Amino acid sequence: MVKIVGHRGSGHHATQNTLTSFKKAIELGLDRAELDVQCTKDKKIIVFHDLEVSKLTTGTGFINELTSLEIKKIRYKTGGEIPTLQEVFDLCKHKIDLQIELKGECPPKMVNELILANEMENQVVITSFQADLLQKMKKINPNLKVGLLFNDQKTVNKIEKLTKEIPLDFLAPFVELVDENFFNISRNLQKKVYAYRVNDKKTGEKLISMGIDAIGTDFPEFFMKKQV
Repeated sequence: MVKIVGHRGSGHHATQNTLTSFKKAIELGLDRAELDVQCTKDKKIIVFHDLEVSKLTTGTGFINELTSLEIKKIRYKTGGEIPTLQEVFDLCKHKIDLQIELKGECPPKMVNELILANEMENQVVITSFQADLLQKMKKINPNLKVGLLFNDQKTVNKIEKLTKEIPLDFLAPFVELVDENFFNISRNLQKKVYAYRVNDKKTGEKLISMGIDAIGTDFPEFFMKKQV
């Protein structure tokens, strides 16, 4: 069965990457909730997408130049604070699996320590656009499932080489890269496929009929029996 993954929690139904968004993902019965992690100036792991906070919040500054206390004083323009990864774990443990995207300078070692401390190994998969971060994570913890995110044909052309360099468990392409040829490549490599930004119902249903393993979407209600 295809896994339905809510983008940044359930980003269309609540402010992305907030506890409210993850609560909505749980309520909808999604298989996984995707999220982004970054590291603060004082080496705390928080859940936030952008490198700088001003687009979505009332604050200013880069995440890696702000302390966790400064981050906690910032509020989203829609209300609510930026959660730590620990707070997301506290909310989601035993309720929904998580797909953690490593970004920027977020140390894989610190993320792994939190995963182990919360006994979440079997409830978490890791993604990143940065192959080196996945390589480090797999070396630290071979038990974690990791997938490479990519959005260009150049990566498709060298995916066989990359899978030899990194023990990837799945491929995570942008939806527009996924066609019959890509499926053939993934099958030959014996890798599962997660397509992201599947926000069109017709496209999603086509991918499901082709045998996609997981889809990331802002509109999970298109593919769920349980409606919003």
